[in-house]
Amino acid sequence: MSDTRLARDGGNPVWTDGWPLWPQPGPGAERRLLDTLHSGRWAVSGHWTGRPALESELATTFAEFTGARWCLPVDHGSSALLTALHAVGVRPGDEVIVPGLTWVASASVVARAGAVPVLVDIDPRTLCIDPAAVAAAVTPATTAIIAVHLYSAMADMDALRELADRHGLALIEDAAQSYGARWRGRGAGSLGIAGAFSTQQGKTLTSGEGGLFVTSDAQVRDRAEMLRGDGRRYARGPHTVGRPDLEEVPAVQGWNMHLSEFQSALLLDGLERLDEQNRQRAAAAELLDKLLTEYGDLEPVDPYPGNDRRAYYHYVIRLRDGAFGGHDAATVADALGAELGYWIHPPYQPLNAHPLYDPRRLPGVAEQGRAAGFDPARFHLPAAHREARRAVVLHHPMLLGSEDHLHAVIEAFDKVRQHAADLVPGSNR
Repeated sequence: MSDTRLARDGGNPVWTDGWPLWPQPGPGAERRLLDTLHSGRWAVSGHWTGRPALESELATTFAEFTGARWCLPVDHGSSALLTALHAVGVRPGDEVIVPGLTWVASASVVARAGAVPVLVDIDPRTLCIDPAAVAAAVTPATTAIIAVHLYSAMADMDALRELADRHGLALIEDAAQSYGARWRGRGAGSLGIAGAFSTQQGKTLTSGEGGLFVTSDAQVRDRAEMLRGDGRRYARGPHTVGRPDLEEVPAVQGWNMHLSEFQSALLLDGLERLDEQNRQRAAAAELLDKLLTEYGDLEPVDPYPGNDRRAYYHYVIRLRDGAFGGHDAATVADALGAELGYWIHPPYQPLNAHPLYDPRRLPGVAEQGRAAGFDPARFHLPAAHREARRAVVLHHPMLLGSEDHLHAVIEAFDKVRQHAADLVPGSNR
């Protein structure tokens, strides 16, 4: 006789047949990597071999994918954001507005640039930055807004664009989680003056680590190219075999933030399959939205109308008040994870309470007597805290499974719902 207790209490789990692995290399990935291995060039800073670097092909292909004019591959997503901040002219002491619910790097990179991250609350419908909160946070010291497209929704780019234009602010998109998303037909990352993407292992386009910077502004592009190359840029003159494909320009002091040719090969491979994978994720999310909300105790993310194509880095469903015995998302997610054999979790902790986020710990901040301005506890983020307590998050590889996988998710929610009285908060077994 089967044991119907919750799996975390020793019962039989709902699903034991595993989940799609991520990353998923395509059939041409190995060939691309082997070609690179024997090509004589492993980075754009390597010697010219008679053919353009894979990085150049990636830059062209990804710019076309987003609809931006230019792309510059970089070594990390935070490097793409740092490049954007410096390229648009953010200076030490400036204020940059950032949503209070996001991964820590979206805000900590502002402090790395010497500017002050100003945390504002989110719109609970989308979990993205609230334009009204942005408007209230603008001061004479504000120079930029970072709009983070979070989990499966885009920030309100119409409202943020109007605010940025009215106050003369740079609007930067952190699009790390929104490959292929669109706002009124335009690609995520292409709507602000600059966009930043991460290609870290968990992202829907990945090279293990890495990032992509995009812009359609020629001055920003030129400055960004030198920022990410220690002042070097792509060689404009004739190429010489054996000589690096970069030229030195004594104009901008930057850092070495180049991507390797191996990473470029993996990203070109991933781009070939990204649209189809995005369609599969969207179809799976639509099914989950329909079936999970039938009981009336779960609520999906509600994107803005302008977000006419969504991209799912995570699938998010929210617990309504009193649902699942009144337990918070962390407790419910823990039970679901035990049933499904996969990590299911609440959202990021809001940044004014996140253990990894405190820019006062950055070298030089305290020594310069500026620690008080960098204290995350000075910001009030009630909507971010409320949504973090009630949102359950599933990583995108779960959406690439079969119909049986998706129905197992439904069954797991049903089982946890029926056993809500047995849940013990904080056990994390």
